[in-house]
Amino acid sequence: MQVALTFEDSKQRTSVPKHVVGLAAALLAGTAITPMNMQAVEGMNRLDERTSVSIGSSSKPSQNSGMNEKADNYTYISLSNLKVIEAEKEMELIRDSIISSVLSWEGIQYKWGGRTKGGVDCSGLVERVFRDQGIILPRTSYEQFRAGVGIPKAKLEPGDLVFFNTNGAGASHVGIYLGNGEFISATRNCVQKQSLDNPYWAGTYRGSRRVL
Repeated sequence: MQVALTFEDSKQRTSVPKHVVGLAAALLAGTAITPMNMQAVEGMNRLDERTSVSIGSSSKPSQNSGMNEKADNYTYISLSNLKVIEAEKEMELIRDSIISSVLSWEGIQYKWGGRTKGGVDCSGLVERVFRDQGIILPRTSYEQFRAGVGIPKAKLEPGDLVFFNTNGAGASHVGIYLGNGEFISATRNCVQKQSLDNPYWAGTYRGSRRVL
C-alpha cells in the first residue's frame, strides 16, 4: 500500500513520500536523527497497511481524521522505546555469544596462568572469552571482582560472573553463569559446568558481578 500525504493549492498537488513523513515526525518530536532512528523509520514503513504509526504520541487520532481504520487498529511507537528494544536485542545476542564461546572450552585442561586452549585457569578463561567479544576485563579474579556492578544471586542472568572464596583470600575463583543455576569455570581438573547448589560452591560463594 502506497502511503503519502497530499498538499493542495490552486496550482498543484504534491505527494510526500512516507519516509519523509517519518523523518519529519521525528524532527518535530525533538529526536536526533541517527542511523538507528533511520532504521526504525524504515521498519515502520513496512508495518501492516492497516496500522498507523505515530512517533512520540500517546493519544489516539480522532475517528474523524478522514481515515477508514478503527481507532483501536492504531499502534503507537516512540523512538525512545525502539532504542530500548534494539539495545535489549543486542545485549541478548552478546550474552548468547559469550555462552556459546565459553562452552567451547569445556574439557580444556587447567593450567595456572594459562589463557589458551592448551591450558587455562579460571580468570584466564573469563578474560579470554570476554576479550573475544570485544569486552576487556582485568586478568585476575580479584580484579574482575571489582569490575561491573554487583548482582544478587537471585537476579543472575547468563553471562554474569560468579565468584567464590576457595582459598581464604577473597574472590579467588571465578566462573561464568550459564542459567538454570549452573556456571562454568576452570577448576583444578578442567573447564567444566557446575551447579551453584553444590554444597562446596554454595558454601564458598562470594558474590556476582555484571560486566555487560
